[in-house]
Amino acid sequence: KGSSRAQFKPGGTLRVGPNLAAMILSRLSRSATMVVGISIKDIEGSKAAMMKAIDMAQKDTKVIALHVPKLVPEMMLSSMSDPSDVSEDAFASLASLPSKAGDNLMKQVREVAEGQMKTSGKEVEINYRVAAPASDIKAAVLASCVAEKASFLVIGPGYRGNGGLPLFAVQRAKGMTLCVVRDNLE
Repeated sequence: KGSSRAQFKPGGTLRVGPNLAAMILSRLSRSATMVVGISIKDIEGSKAAMMKAIDMAQKDTKVIALHVPKLVPEMMLSSMSDPSDVSEDAFASLASLPSKAGDNLMKQVREVAEGQMKTSGKEVEINYRVAAPASDIKAAVLASCVAEKASFLVIGPGYRGNGGLPLFAVQRAKGMTLCVVRDNLE
């Protein structure tokens, strides 16, 4: 553990220690854009992903913490006897619930990021964004990465390590490096 040596294994596999891997990643991430996927369902994974992004980032790396809230389910509206009877204020508050939850999540992630920067002695520019609610969060995250011309997507593993976004991103993310941070799992 902690080795900075590389060794070749039979079958042509190159295995590197975590220090060497971190060094290589940090060199690659110079002047890169990193999108860190933040999720209400996986708060601990989101925090771990942000900490890893800060560890990998150089001072000219742009880090974007992105949360895409789930669109308010139509079931909530269809359970009302007549949705047209709902006042505009009530409808606006229903529609803003996902964004408010995202703001609280961003506050928690911001605190972790500030602590990690103090611990590591790094100053990294981080932009916190709550995107428009989407019915397909996975596709919206990847679309945001493309729009930002992200070099890296850093995400947590999902709730209890069984999230759907990591697998979706592995299959569909093109033109970027995907980092699934599983450090917080036991």
